[in-house]
This record gives sequence, C-alpha cells and structure tokens, in this order.
Amino acid sequence: MDALLTKRNTLVAIALLVLWKIYLSATLQLHPDEAYYWLWSRHLDLGYFDHPPLVAYLIRLTTLLSRQELWVRFSGILETLIVSAFAWALSLQLSNDRKIAAASIITLIVMPLTLAGSVVITPDVPVFLFFSAGILAYWQIVSSGKARYWYFLGVAFGLALLSKYTAFLLAPSLLMFTVFTDERKWLRTIHPYAGFLLGCAFFLPVVYWNSIHQWASFAFQFQHGLGGSGYSPGKVFAFIGGQMLVAGPLLFLAGAYASVIFLFQKNKEKLFLSLTSLPVLLFFAYSSLKRTAAPNWPCCAYFTLSILVSHYLLDGSKIKGRIWMIGVILSLLLSITAGLHTRFGIIPLERISKDLREADATNWFYGWRELARELEKDPSTKVAFTDTSQMAAEISYYTQERIIGYVDRRHFGGGQYGYWDLPDNLRGKNGVCISYRERSGALPCSDYFTSVGKTAAFTIVRDGFPIRTYRIAHGEACK
Repeated sequence: MDALLTKRNTLVAIALLVLWKIYLSATLQLHPDEAYYWLWSRHLDLGYFDHPPLVAYLIRLTTLLSRQELWVRFSGILETLIVSAFAWALSLQLSNDRKIAAASIITLIVMPLTLAGSVVITPDVPVFLFFSAGILAYWQIVSSGKARYWYFLGVAFGLALLSKYTAFLLAPSLLMFTVFTDERKWLRTIHPYAGFLLGCAFFLPVVYWNSIHQWASFAFQFQHGLGGSGYSPGKVFAFIGGQMLVAGPLLFLAGAYASVIFLFQKNKEKLFLSLTSLPVLLFFAYSSLKRTAAPNWPCCAYFTLSILVSHYLLDGSKIKGRIWMIGVILSLLLSITAGLHTRFGIIPLERISKDLREADATNWFYGWRELARELEKDPSTKVAFTDTSQMAAEISYYTQERIIGYVDRRHFGGGQYGYWDLPDNLRGKNGVCISYRERSGALPCSDYFTSVGKTAAFTIVRDGFPIRTYRIAHGEACK
C-alpha cells in the first residue's frame, strides 16, 4: 500500500482522470440544465429564480473566448485540481501522513459524484469548491491560532452562498465544532462574528434580488427542498441508496460509520472531520422524510468524508486497507462505467426493456444539435416557443442564438423566463412551437403567431434507437 500511495502516483491518477473529464466535457452535448445555466450567463444578474448567480458568472468567464461545450464546463475541471490540492493540504495537516493524504485525494476523485458528476456544470461545482475552501480555512485557524483566517473563511462562506443555498450548512457545522472544543475561546473575540458578517455581505445581492422579486427564489428552493406532505421513512432508504451510488457503496458505508465513531473519540482532528460531513448528510436524510433529496444535494459532505474514510481505513489494519482498496475500485468502476455509457451507450438497456432504454438519463446529452439543425432548415425561423426552460436554452445554444428559445410564462411558469420578456425585435418574425412531453399536449400556438401552419414530428435517434419525438408547429408573424 505504501508503494502505491505516493505523491507521484497520486499526481498521475489526477492527470489521467482530468484528461478523461476533458474528453467527456468536449464531446458530450450540453445537458438541459447546463444549457439553462449557460443562458443565465448571457443574462447576468444578481440572482435567479432557481439558484444564486455564481455558476452563471463562472460560465461567462470560461466562455469569453469560446462557447464550445468544453469551455462551458471548464470550471468543473479546474475545481477538480483545486479541491485535490485542498484535500492534500488538509489531510496532511490532520494526519502528518503522506500515504493518508494521497488516499484522501484518490478517494475523492474516483467517486461518481466528483469524477462523473462534476463533468456537468451546475451550482454544485462552485459550492463544492468554496465549501471545501471554507473547511480548509477554518483548520488554519485551529492549527495556527491566527485571527486573519476567520476572514478567509468569511470570503469562502460568502462565495459558497453565492453558489447554492445549501452552503448555509457550513455555519452550523463549524459552530458545533467550535462550541464542543477549546476553539470556543474564539467566541469571546470579534473575529468569528466579523468573518460571518463578511460572508453574509457577499450574499446581500441575492437577498436584494429576492426582495424585488417577491422572495421567489427563497420560496421555490424552500418548497423544492423541504416541501412535501406526510413523512415516509422509506424515502430515507432511497436517499441512502442514492448516496451509495454517488460515492460508491463501500466508501459511503465506511465513511458514514466512521463519521459516527469519530464523534465519540477524544481526538480533535477526527471530531473536525465528522462535524464537517455528518451534519450535512443528516440534514438531507431528515429532509428526505418528506421529500427524497436528490443524490447530489449533500455533495458538500464529501470533501471531508473522503479524508475521514481514508483516515479510518488506512490506520495500519490490513483488513481495513483492503476494504479501502476494494471501495476505491468499486467507485472508480461506477464512475468509468457511467462515463462510458454516457458517451458510448455501453449498457444494452434495450435488451431489458424498451421503456428503460427511453428513460435512460444519459439520453439528455443527445439530440440537441440535431434538433437545432432541423429548426434551421427554414431560415425564416427566428423564435421557438417551448414548454420547458431547458429546451428553450438548448435551442438558443445550438443555433448560436440565430433562433431564440422562449417559454411563455402565461402557460408554463417558465422559471427564470418568468422575468425575461420576449425581445421586441422578434415581433412579426416567423417561428415554431415545439414540445415533446406527451402529457403537456400541443402548445397554444395561436397565442404566439398570427397564423399557424402544419405540425410535424421530429424524432431523435441515439445508436439506432428513438429516444425522443418532438411536435413542431410552424407559425408566421410572431405577435
């Protein structure tokens, strides 16, 4: 194990996995959510209906020179490199053991959540980065005793809040550690409070945006994350199953077990690892009693959980060391299989069920460029009305905004489109109404155009198998 877990081998592993992520990022079409966030980057604001704005700012920055898919996703690749450095630094400070530091990085980067999941640019990318930066900054307070790190922590906390609302969990996690250890001495100084206020100051633009939009984003996310009627313990098991998929079954179970064990050991470093991972998992497990949390929602727990599980399993026991090795291999196999299937469709789902093949979540990475080409066959088409924000964004992206996708908020709410008006220069132009949801029925095309022509079907095929069929109605003279 010592010969395997070297700094050199760790750097080689990082390089190989980053190259794999670059390949996927450059060759996969944008997922509908990614296209939606890309569209935000074309309309920069202080906040958005669905999330805080930092993901849009990052996409705008990385696409200054090119709008290709790789550059839309490029901040996720940078995040892998930066967070790996964070994990090395923190693990080495906590254990003073290069073997454990190397294992912590490998554990982190092979998880499906971080290897396959971070290929897709979502608010999880910046929140994971800055949540991790906040944890590292706090440990500098503990290890050095220097007050200035409270302000580094404040900046990291503020940027995490600008990424995703779930970043607020960093504050109670660190507060618990502070109260339960001799770090409580800091509570008699101004620095923790000043650092916290500094972080909140970063978040004020989002508060302002909400205040002038009827608190829409706060209300939406509160209902989305904590809503639901009735309690069902079975949903918690679904949540646990999701975590086993995004982390790997052995690594998650070992990490969850160790995080509980570490709570009761008189070891400051172990308590820190536990209190910066376990509360996040428990929060979403509890919320799953009413509404099952999506597997990616507790992503911030896995920075320290990867270090924690490495500390626990690589303590000198050969059995635990083998469990770590098997856990890493399982997680890597899950991640690589997910990536290979997304790119090449290696899992023959159609042999199991036609419905399962159609429901394959990786289908969402396909068909958007083909749809754009179909729409551009008529050069007079300048606007496309759709029933989802994501489809409208895909059309805008893959036609390079030669056709503007739009969601009519009168009929479909529209998410962020509820705050964007149809550009005046599209009035009187020709366009289409397009939908694929069978349950939604046809769009009210007569509401959008002076006259409506025939409706045609357009089917997207992946590897010879039809995955989606669109209904496209052509209209003249947009109202």
